[in-house]
Amino acid sequence: MITNKLRFVETDGEPSKATLRKYAKDRRAQNENRDVKEALLIENTLALLKKLCGETTGAGTRRNVFLYLSYSSEAPTDGLTEALKENGFTAFCPRVEGRELQVVPLGEDLMLNERGIREPVGEETDEEMHFAIVPLLAVDRQGNRLGYGGGYYDRYFAKYKSTVRIGYCYDFQIMQSVPHTETDVPLEYIVTDKQVVYTDGKIRK
Repeated sequence: MITNKLRFVETDGEPSKATLRKYAKDRRAQNENRDVKEALLIENTLALLKKLCGETTGAGTRRNVFLYLSYSSEAPTDGLTEALKENGFTAFCPRVEGRELQVVPLGEDLMLNERGIREPVGEETDEEMHFAIVPLLAVDRQGNRLGYGGGYYDRYFAKYKSTVRIGYCYDFQIMQSVPHTETDVPLEYIVTDKQVVYTDGKIRK
């Protein structure tokens, strides 16, 4: 199998998730022109959200966005959180509690969890999340997402099926194929610095 410029050779014909994770982390760490790519990511994300709001009945009330606080070489979300607020969206962020993700309104106070990842301080909300913007190591055009192996987002999406699932990444993170299982919940859209992918096969630039 060829994934971008890397060829995986494994006995079952598919790269393991562990193999792909290592490659994806190494490739992402070599990323350049991050500031330019971040600006394009923000632009493409806002365009998609506004389009989806415009296509939805009661669009004015569908403004809650659940998004990750970026860590290490992940596609950055600090600028995105500000852009969301400026465009009338309300930002919520994840906090890990056991094996589950809590949804917490994003305020000014943050803390570091045991892995050094930023998490919001405050009370968990029971508000409906209309959109979720999630991190990933790799993804294919069918929306199969390779995360870090904890399954937190898959469990969240299994519970909250109406939340629109959006992957947020650099364009080089789109792979030819990503291994997945029946418990993996696919993404509906993928936003990169170059395009918006509709996982039904349509692509919008």
